[in-house]
Amino acid sequence: MSASREETIVDPEWENFFREKGQRQRTLRHLLGEMPVFSLLRADELKWLARIVHVRRFKTGEVVIRRGTQRSGFYVVREGAVNVVRSHADGTQQVMGTLYPPELIGEFALLDDHPRSTSIVAAEPSELIGFFKPDLMDIMVTRPAMGCAILLRLAEQMSATLIKDYKELQSLGYPFPDQLGEERMDPTTS
Repeated sequence: MSASREETIVDPEWENFFREKGQRQRTLRHLLGEMPVFSLLRADELKWLARIVHVRRFKTGEVVIRRGTQRSGFYVVREGAVNVVRSHADGTQQVMGTLYPPELIGEFALLDDHPRSTSIVAAEPSELIGFFKPDLMDIMVTRPAMGCAILLRLAEQMSATLIKDYKELQSLGYPFPDQLGEERMDPTTS
């Protein structure tokens, strides 16, 4: 072998370790960029965000969020599925729905501290990405433009969720003041 040509000897065990970690990081950045709540962020901001989000894995049946606990942030389903579970006074539990990638869980928690109204339980082995209120507060101080972009998209996402829930309640027959013929209160006419 000539001295001018360097040969790199790579241990396959370590090569796989580093390659997987790098691929996973790129995949996480890519996924974050595809999420509506982070879609306004630039590539460098997504790279930074990928380092601070919390990736968590849950086994089937494991509680992700327990009803009644104070809200602290949201999760995005990255892999697997989770059930939204409501507990009744008699101890029974009812699955209200199932969330799949890349759905958000608890996005209102970044702005609202009320206790969780439902539990979230892993329906199968799942990987979730957590983004919590202290992370957002830190971003608002250290990277205000990035924080504002996240808040803008978060507000849009929350509005869409409320509209969807409103329509669902209407389809189930719940009456609303505008449907009962009641006049809407207009604060400008007082």
